[in-house]
Amino acid sequence: MTNPIDNPGQLAAETDVRAMRLDPRIEPIRARITKYYAIGYGDRLPDECRPHLDALADEFLNNWLFKAAASDSQHPRFVRDFMPAYEWHGAMVPGARTGGDNPDNCYRLAGIEHGSSYRLIGRLAGGKPANISFALANNYGTSQTVEILEDHQLQWGADGTFEITIDESPAAGRANHLMTHPGTKFLFVRDSMMDWAEETPLDLSIERLGEAKAPPIGIDEMFERATKNALNDVFQYFWFQNMLSSQAVNTILPAYPLASAGVGLATQGVSSGHFRLGPDDAAIIDYDPAEAGYAAVELTDWLYRSLDYHTVQSSLTAAQSAIDPDGRIRLVIARRDPGVANWLDTRGQANVLMILRWQAMKAGGRPINVTLKMTTIDRLKSDLPDSTVWVDADERAALIGARIASYQRRITPNVV
Repeated sequence: MTNPIDNPGQLAAETDVRAMRLDPRIEPIRARITKYYAIGYGDRLPDECRPHLDALADEFLNNWLFKAAASDSQHPRFVRDFMPAYEWHGAMVPGARTGGDNPDNCYRLAGIEHGSSYRLIGRLAGGKPANISFALANNYGTSQTVEILEDHQLQWGADGTFEITIDESPAAGRANHLMTHPGTKFLFVRDSMMDWAEETPLDLSIERLGEAKAPPIGIDEMFERATKNALNDVFQYFWFQNMLSSQAVNTILPAYPLASAGVGLATQGVSSGHFRLGPDDAAIIDYDPAEAGYAAVELTDWLYRSLDYHTVQSSLTAAQSAIDPDGRIRLVIARRDPGVANWLDTRGQANVLMILRWQAMKAGGRPINVTLKMTTIDRLKSDLPDSTVWVDADERAALIGARIASYQRRITPNVV
């Protein structure tokens, strides 16, 4: 396969991020972020999470370094963000997971400015992702969506290509257009992949039209943007985490459209959960994929970072799940392997958060819904339907091996 993320703009941005991490001013800023979170959580912070605060601060700050590397609106480039740490081309790329990052998404950003015009060219680079969104965001935290296009709204060429125009004017009959607003900072692209082994992020390029208003920004300017905005946005991301951890323990919220909360991807439906599990406890998540183009459940640690999905089965899309004859998906959250194929692995942690997402929901389709049953591992045989798929140790190892191999497609360099 061709990996569309292995491109000169991405590799240059990764080099810039590594350079910023070597700046001697970075460590005091990272320490401030750790301190802010520690003060904010106080005694609420579970003991098992306290040793992870420094890693949380590190990945949080790295996320804003990547955003700064993508932020030059006069010389835009797409930069992938929100990834676990990985190595390619002989160099390490630091992890940047934060804020309930979705294991199924390829997240990319490009700097956009109100008052400038841009052209984006996209093409299929393999199997089409289940859902793709192009959102203009008015803040570094990428929560303030002001315009959005999804793949089903685009006009595609017969060859699998498309063009999107971006400027300050209304579409006025133009297809594939996004209108900027005062304060627009980024174009934020999410390729949501249901089948990791087949679906591939789009091959994207972007150019600003007309003469640039300024030379390319340098490392010092990137560093200033990254650290200033990271320190400002700690409080917003602390609030995001508290939306989940303030839920009663071992409960979930009814499914609801995210647009009603005024944050994130406005076309998405979600449910969330907060769990504190003993060694033998199990939570059965029972949901209807509801004919959505994309549906998936993920676990995060209590600090709201994705839970090492690249090495363990801490998330499952509808395509990765065994579906019961009634069309519903039943997943089991547990600290140890219960033998259920649809196991969500907490990596032994007692305190975890859950996010269930539906995207590209079918007009007039079934309503989204989810239920929870708390039980124990030894009662699962009686609490789950007879159609439940069970696996032994060898079958589990095969599932994890296939998962890791599928994930590797994202970080495999192209052969020159």
